[in-house]
Amino acid sequence: MTEDMSRYKDMFISEATEYLQNLNKSLLGLEKNPDNLELLNEIFRLAHTMKGMAATMGYQKITTVAHQMEDVLDRLRKQELKVTPEIIETLFKSLDVLEPLLQEVASGEDKKVDITETIVKLKMIMEQKKPEADQPVKETEAGVSEGEKKTVNSEKEKKRAQTSVRINIEHLDNLMNLVGELVINKARLFQIGANYKLGELNESLTQLERITGSLQEEVLKTRMIPVSHIFDRYPRVVRDLAKLKNKEINFEIEGSDIELDRMIVDEINDPLIHLIRNSVDHGIESPQERVKKGKSEIGYVKLSARREKGYVRIELTDDGKGMDPNEIAQKAIEKGMLAKEKLSLMTEQEMLMLICEPGFSTAAEISDISGRGVGMDVVKTKVEAFNGSVTIETQKGKGSTFIIKLPLTLAIIQSLMVKVADEVYAIPLSNITEINSFSPELIRTIEKKEVIKIREEIMPLVSLREVFNLPKREYGEEIYVVTVEVGEKRLGLVVDSLYSREEIVIKTLSGILKRTKGISGATILGDGRVVLIVDIAGII
Repeated sequence: MTEDMSRYKDMFISEATEYLQNLNKSLLGLEKNPDNLELLNEIFRLAHTMKGMAATMGYQKITTVAHQMEDVLDRLRKQELKVTPEIIETLFKSLDVLEPLLQEVASGEDKKVDITETIVKLKMIMEQKKPEADQPVKETEAGVSEGEKKTVNSEKEKKRAQTSVRINIEHLDNLMNLVGELVINKARLFQIGANYKLGELNESLTQLERITGSLQEEVLKTRMIPVSHIFDRYPRVVRDLAKLKNKEINFEIEGSDIELDRMIVDEINDPLIHLIRNSVDHGIESPQERVKKGKSEIGYVKLSARREKGYVRIELTDDGKGMDPNEIAQKAIEKGMLAKEKLSLMTEQEMLMLICEPGFSTAAEISDISGRGVGMDVVKTKVEAFNGSVTIETQKGKGSTFIIKLPLTLAIIQSLMVKVADEVYAIPLSNITEINSFSPELIRTIEKKEVIKIREEIMPLVSLREVFNLPKREYGEEIYVVTVEVGEKRLGLVVDSLYSREEIVIKTLSGILKRTKGISGATILGDGRVVLIVDIAGII
């Protein structure tokens, strides 16, 4: 690749990745409807464009594979070949080769990707003879010629290109940081106006606040992408795993247009793949088992997303064997992960969540119960790192639903400022369920730990002074308890006093501070003070 072309590499990778995703999606559709000429033309167009882009950039291996695919697809759309399961499988395998080749371009490393076998298989298809009788082909659109259709598609592509542009993610992050600085300095100016009672300044700042609020909202929108960015990959994952396990799965996706912060979307991909694999592999029974149970031999898995207040709720549902909370708890006791005497104190949800504990299951030890725990500790840890939560609903013999709740964005959040000793800390409002003040006389001790009763619920207490190794103090006439939760787990944080409610810009910590217990980040207040953000998931 010449020096002039190297500057277009990032754009090529971005566009080629999108084309590859669309190829997978369209090929899955063709597998279900092999007579659909419209899909065949779309797949041919995608392969042809990818070949052209790769050839222009000088990526020879990608060009060769895409060109050979294009030749096969051209014969298929001209009805010189019939779409068969074998041809579909070979085309899928070709896409599987293109993916590491793209990674090779992105990393700049030679990953020794061998395309020989793929090319040989594609050439063998090209050598096949034309079928004796032409098969009926599904019309693309009634009364619309192929030439007209290409013109319409071309116009659509032009219109789409005019209303959107590709932006380097680094530029978006820099823009978000600048808006964050603007919000911090706006708060600082408000503080100065209040301190010196500058009426005119405060009037101007009210207008500035409206403008910065709109700017902040627009910048946040630029960071948002639809979950289809990752959801569209999963039909292929389900298809391949179902074939491997000799199962038939009807996989449905709903709400893929729901938008999330791109950082969350990228990071949540692996946890969702874990859940999907577990549902297909361990949740859905074999066709023979399902028939014996009076079920359809075709299993059902549904992935959905929807908005809920400041969160996105993602659900993965299957109609498989389900789970028994008591059986899971007994398995945990056998593994030494749970004391038998604690069993009677646990709710069903707490028993189910035991599958998310590290060590509950290993890939080498799969059973009807422990199998559902493969990778679940990774899922829970990843989700809670974003101030999200994981819960499980299940019915033995009927199926399971895994529910993930994620915040819409990580950049700017609402928080409660609390005072502990001489320090101010920020607690994310998304984790707070209620705030109370109590007389210290109501505090009790159970197993050497302080608890308090809040509406018939025994709530464990944790002092933020103790968490951050600040000097202890005797309780006064009243104590403030901020009840926080992550998933199904709740506790009361004891603070000295309540300070204010603020919109804060999250600054990530680096170096040795990144591993500080109980802290997830920092922010800067209007008076210039640096305030640490409490890591609720870590404390719980």
